[in-house]
Amino acid sequence: MARRWVVRHTVLVSSLALAACGDQKAASPAPPAFDLRNSLAGGDTAGFARATEPPRLEFPRDHGPHEAFRTEWWYWTGNVATDAGRAFGFELVFFRQALAPPGAPPRAASLASREVVLAHAALTDVDGRRFRFAERSLRRDGVRAGTELGSGRLQLWCGDWTATATAGGDGFVPMQLQAGGSEFAFELELGPGKPLVLHGDAGRSQKSSAPGNASIYYSATRLPCRGVVTLSGRRFDVAGLAWCDREWSTSALGDGQVGWDWFSLQLDDGTELMWYRLRFAAGTEDPHSQGTFVSVDGVARRLLAGDLRATPRGEWRAPDGRAVYPAAWHLAAPSLALDVDVTPRVADQELRTSVRYWEGAVTVRGTRGGANVAGSGYLEMTGYAK
Repeated sequence: MARRWVVRHTVLVSSLALAACGDQKAASPAPPAFDLRNSLAGGDTAGFARATEPPRLEFPRDHGPHEAFRTEWWYWTGNVATDAGRAFGFELVFFRQALAPPGAPPRAASLASREVVLAHAALTDVDGRRFRFAERSLRRDGVRAGTELGSGRLQLWCGDWTATATAGGDGFVPMQLQAGGSEFAFELELGPGKPLVLHGDAGRSQKSSAPGNASIYYSATRLPCRGVVTLSGRRFDVAGLAWCDREWSTSALGDGQVGWDWFSLQLDDGTELMWYRLRFAAGTEDPHSQGTFVSVDGVARRLLAGDLRATPRGEWRAPDGRAVYPAAWHLAAPSLALDVDVTPRVADQELRTSVRYWEGAVTVRGTRGGANVAGSGYLEMTGYAK
């Protein structure tokens, strides 16, 4: 999605240039919630590329970093379970944030870096009703902090967290993920699934009316995965489905846009739905909201504002009272004959990190084409923190 950075760029530069590690339980004290919105809403874009036209993507090259753009991420989420049915949700994301455009003079400070890498990992223990998360951030030229396409395959790392495409694959899958904190960890391998889906206009996702306010955006919407989840020293063999989002931009959000609500849903009829709802300060929906529906055979159908209605239901308040989020959602897409409720698997799945947002595992129940349908997925809600 347009996604995941709602923080003032100057704060990001100063805070992420230092290493920050540690994991937290959902009820732990919250660090300051910065306004990172400027990283997606303009700022100084001089010298950076802009997403002004549909891309000519080439793989595996474009699985790697795009240093001409200011902001980029590799985002994995998924729902897995043991053979006995114990369920978990997981998230692992690597953000790349440029501090200077290509060709800029070298930065003179002894600890200067041209970019930083921020990583988030989270584990939802559905049966235990617990949510744990951790954060890493390191300078790009610091020890084991970076993103690259090596030997024709993607390799990401931030400290001891890694995402590495397996040799012999297509450079993107199979993909091995490894991350965790003091109380949780996961080691998962994601296998090949449906073809990659290009969102928006052949991969260019317009977020506001300004010509350059767009991102390059594609997803792998149904990746079979299996591996091991470790929780407080106890190991669980798990299997399930994962989703990967890839996006890069220099500026995306426009004036008045304060956040978004993003859905990645995998239905048990073999279809998938991605939808992002861009939101104004008054809570109304921006007309640039859009999404993609993926058929059983992998054919993508673009959805525009008006094709789907996402209605929030109820409220969930953070333990410290500094954020209030919708407690659940109702999605209705008449052209798809889809009418479903989206419900968090655990109410508190808020990441209280340097960027504060809610992202967690959800269940889906409702109807499609007059028949009952169910599924699972992930929901992200940003811009709600005070």
